[in-house]
Amino acid sequence: MLSLINILPKLPFLPKSYYIKNIRIAFPVILSFAGQALVQIADSIMTGRLGPVPLAAVSLSGAIVMNILVLGIGLSVGLTPIAGNFWATGKFRKVASYFQNSLLVNFVASILLTTLLLAFLPFLGVIGQPPEVVAITGNYYTYISVSIIPFMLFQAFKQFLEGTGNTRISMLITLFSVVLNILLNYLLIFGKMGFPQMGIDGAGLATLISRLFMPVAFWIVLRYNQSYSRYFKFFGNTRFSILKQKELVRMGLPISGQMSLEFLSLSLITLMMGWISTASLAANQIVQAMINFTFMVSNGIAAASTIHVSHAYGKRDVGEVRKNGFAGIHLSTLFMSVAAAVFLFGGEFIASLFSSSPEVIAIAKKIFVVVAFFELLDGLQVTALGALRGIMDVKKAMNYAIISYIFVSIPFAYFAGFILGFGEMGLISGFAVGLLTASILFISRFSRKCSNSHTLFINLGYEKKKH
Repeated sequence: MLSLINILPKLPFLPKSYYIKNIRIAFPVILSFAGQALVQIADSIMTGRLGPVPLAAVSLSGAIVMNILVLGIGLSVGLTPIAGNFWATGKFRKVASYFQNSLLVNFVASILLTTLLLAFLPFLGVIGQPPEVVAITGNYYTYISVSIIPFMLFQAFKQFLEGTGNTRISMLITLFSVVLNILLNYLLIFGKMGFPQMGIDGAGLATLISRLFMPVAFWIVLRYNQSYSRYFKFFGNTRFSILKQKELVRMGLPISGQMSLEFLSLSLITLMMGWISTASLAANQIVQAMINFTFMVSNGIAAASTIHVSHAYGKRDVGEVRKNGFAGIHLSTLFMSVAAAVFLFGGEFIASLFSSSPEVIAIAKKIFVVVAFFELLDGLQVTALGALRGIMDVKKAMNYAIISYIFVSIPFAYFAGFILGFGEMGLISGFAVGLLTASILFISRFSRKCSNSHTLFINLGYEKKKH
């Protein structure tokens, strides 16, 4: 990725250093995202060898749990801009205090989310799923639901470190846990090397064990790291604060909502694809796999933008806030432009790697044409959103997400797909229009905030008055 920087001096962009430091922070985040996605892929590939019914059970459980887990992930992200703000000005006791309270908030949230998922387990049979699939889902579903608890604790460590500008440690722990998960999958699913043959239950237990490893590994690494062990010295019962916990929730809930709304919009459009035909749904699944990959890259860049912007924001440096925010936007634009060209000219070839059906390939090729145009918009909106998180401006962004993904994306998709009769291309264009709306609103908001130092630092002033 660093080689892409070589063409930037030819463009009217910022000094090269802004892009290089963004990439150095973003690359480990991207690998972490990829590692988390690889766990689900490994579960699917290895349980797929057991037959279509076990694979369907894994797919069903994963879809339900992921829709709930995204709420927790969004909530945990609220720590990063707060920690980054105080870390940049050397207020390490406050960073430690928010970190400690985030561990509690994430733990309580994980218990609530897990309880919600387990309460839904008896109702899997009444949502139209095949009985033979539901019959073998219980243990796997339970294991991965409970694994949310250690995963959310891991998120507290991860977002704390990202606030300090360190993304490498979480990347290494994530990648090691992926290797551990795949190894345990092999041993427990198929009963190798003396382990019991557990089938899909083994895949669920492997996920739980690997996720238990993640926060424990983080705790050990940080306790023996001289730079970070000092934060634990500031921990204590008196450091728990309802006020700080409320601030973390107020920051995290809008982020959680933003992520959920975009996810919901794309999920509903996927559902509408199934109204057209099975081939349309299959083609859409191919396209979604590629979209998810490119989004991971842009989301990593957005996370880096949040970190750098929050540091500049803590120092009350308007110029650096703006430059770091737009550096991420520029980088994402560059990457997504390359991805758009690949999808536009290579969509048919990509689809042929996933399917041998001429019908599915033809439909996927059409969808890729629209995706080529919205890739750029997807990168713009997520990195602009990352910059807004860096200045702790999340409530207005939540309102923009409601407008973009609920009131624009879904209705337009239905209108273009079914009323106008454009089918699959119409449906996916609805999501593109939603992304366009979000891009305009998020970038305009960030630009306006950066043009007025009083409005830019209003959240920072609020925090300082209270502390």
